[in-house]
Amino acid sequence: MRPAGAAFVSMAPVAFDAYPSGAFHRPVRCSTMIETSFVVAALALFAAILFTRIGRSETWRAMVAPLASIIGSGFLVSAPLLGRELGGGAIFGIAGLCAFAWAIGGAVRYNILHVEPLLEQAVPPRNIAVLERLSAFILFFAYVISVAYYLALLGAFAMKALTGTADPVLAKAIATALLALIGWLGWSGGIRKVIRVESGVVVLKLAIIGGFLVTLAVYAGGLLWDGAPVSPPEPRGSWGSVPVLLGMLIMVQGFETSRFLGEEFGREMRVRTMRYAQLAATAIYVAFFALLSPLMNAAVEGAGETAVMDAALLVSPLLPLALTFGAVASQFSAAVADAIGGAGLAHGATRRLNGHQVYPVLVFVSALVLWETDIYGVIALASRAFALYYMLQAAIAALATVKAGGPVGAVAWRVLLALTCAAVAIFGIPAE
Repeated sequence: MRPAGAAFVSMAPVAFDAYPSGAFHRPVRCSTMIETSFVVAALALFAAILFTRIGRSETWRAMVAPLASIIGSGFLVSAPLLGRELGGGAIFGIAGLCAFAWAIGGAVRYNILHVEPLLEQAVPPRNIAVLERLSAFILFFAYVISVAYYLALLGAFAMKALTGTADPVLAKAIATALLALIGWLGWSGGIRKVIRVESGVVVLKLAIIGGFLVTLAVYAGGLLWDGAPVSPPEPRGSWGSVPVLLGMLIMVQGFETSRFLGEEFGREMRVRTMRYAQLAATAIYVAFFALLSPLMNAAVEGAGETAVMDAALLVSPLLPLALTFGAVASQFSAAVADAIGGAGLAHGATRRLNGHQVYPVLVFVSALVLWETDIYGVIALASRAFALYYMLQAAIAALATVKAGGPVGAVAWRVLLALTCAAVAIFGIPAE
C-alpha cells in the first residue's frame, strides 16, 4: 500500500492507439522524473569517463575500442529482432550470443599471446601465416559489409527522426551519400581528421546508453510502484529460430579490434582489456533486455529497425531524440573506423594498393551490398563474413596449440569452435 502523503509521479503505461502499420501515437504525457533521470545519469557517466582518471587510464584507452565496437548498432536493433523471434526468451538469446562471442574471444586472445610472436619471426610457420593472411582478406570484406550495415542503420534512424516514418529507399539514399563522403575523405586523406573525434563520440554513445538504462530502471520501478505488470511476453521459438540467432552474430562482434592495437598496447594489456570489454558488454546487453521487459511488446510491434524508438517514445519524448542523436553519431564514427580498418587490411594484404586507392573499391562494394539487400540481409551477411574470420582465427589457434604441444582438449575445443563458426557462415539467415 502506498504511504499516506507520498508524492510520486505516476509512470503507469500510457494508452496508445495502434496504427495498422504497428507504429504508435506519441503519449499524451510524460514524467519529469524520467527525463531528469536520463539527463543526470548520462551527464554523470559522460563526465566520469571523460574528465577523470578513468578516461585517461591506459586500461580504459585499450578497452574503449572493443567495447564501443560491441556496444554499437546492434544495441538498438537487438531487442526488436530477438523479441520477434523468441518473445520473452530474447534475454536468453542475447546471453547465448554473448557467451558464444566470449568463446570466440578466447581463441583471439590465445592468438594475441601465442600466434603474434610466431608471425613476427623471420620465417613464420607457413600454414599459420597462410591462414592469417586469408583471414585478413576475409576481415576486409567483413569490414566492407559492416560499413554498409552501419550506414544503413544511420539512414533508417535519420529518416525516423526527420519524418517519423521508415522509408527504406530514402534511408539508403542517405547512406549512399555518406558512403560517397567516406570515399572522398579516404581518397583525399582527410578521413584521419574525422577519426580524431571518435573518442568523444564513443564516450557520448556510452553515456546515452547508460542514461537510457537508468531511465528504463526508473520507469520499471514506477510500474512496480503502481502495481502494473513488468513481465516480458511469453517465451517462444523453435529449432527454426537457431539459424536466425546465428545470423545475428554481428550484434556482439567487435572484440577482435583488440588484435589490431599492438602498436599502442602490449599483449597482456590487450588480452585483459578485451575480457573487460566483453564482460561489460554482456552486462549491458543483459541489463537492457531485462529492463526493456515492460516495453518488449511495443518494441516487437514497432516499425522495423527503428522499433526501439517507438518503444522509447512510450516512456518519454526525449528518449527517441537522444537515442537518434547518439546512434547517428556513433554509426558514422563506426563506419569511418571500419573503412580505415578495411583499407589498412587491404593495403597490408595486397602490398600493391595504397590506402587512398582502396577507398573507392571499398565504397563501391559497400554500396552494392547496401542496395542489393535490406537491413536484415545485411546483418546476416555481415555475420557470415565475421563468422568466417572467426573460423579461421579458431583454426589458427588450434594449429598453434598443436605446434606448442598443448593439451588435446584445448585443440578439440578450438576445432569445435571453428566448426561452429562455419555453421554460422553456412546456416545463418536474416531475421525478417
